Amino acid sequence: MTNKHPITEELSSSKKYAGIPQLVDLSFDLWTLKVKLEFSDLQNPIYLTFKNVQGFRVLDEGNLMEFWNNETRSNGWLWKVKKGGWHDQEKERDGFFTGKAHLIDYDEYMIVGIGMCLNLIGGIEPIITEP
Repeated sequence: MTNKHPITEELSSSKKYAGIPQLVDLSFDLWTLKVKLEFSDLQNPIYLTFKNVQGFRVLDEGNLMEFWNNETRSNGWLWKVKKGGWHDQEKERDGFFTGKAHLIDYDEYMIVGIGMCLNLIGGIEPIITEP
């Protein structure tokens, strides 16, 4: 990876929810990923729905040390990864066909959670819903 610290941007749709959530559940049906998050100051969970999912991973925050540089780290808990993230790492692999395709542009998103974080390569910004 050429960039030592990823460049991220907080998604404005997430600013309504303060703090860092806990990722408590997820379901995937080959195109859509639904993630359930709990915040300590909210009675009910919130849900994020990602469509046109090309891949996702869930890792302990300790395995994502490159994201925690205070100089380049975004605020909040839901980020668009602009450069230097998992998607860029995958593009370096010869076997990663999606990264080589010139006709389709996929974005990377990241949920910063307590303990566990989620990276996702997909087509559109997630939809946030409340029960």
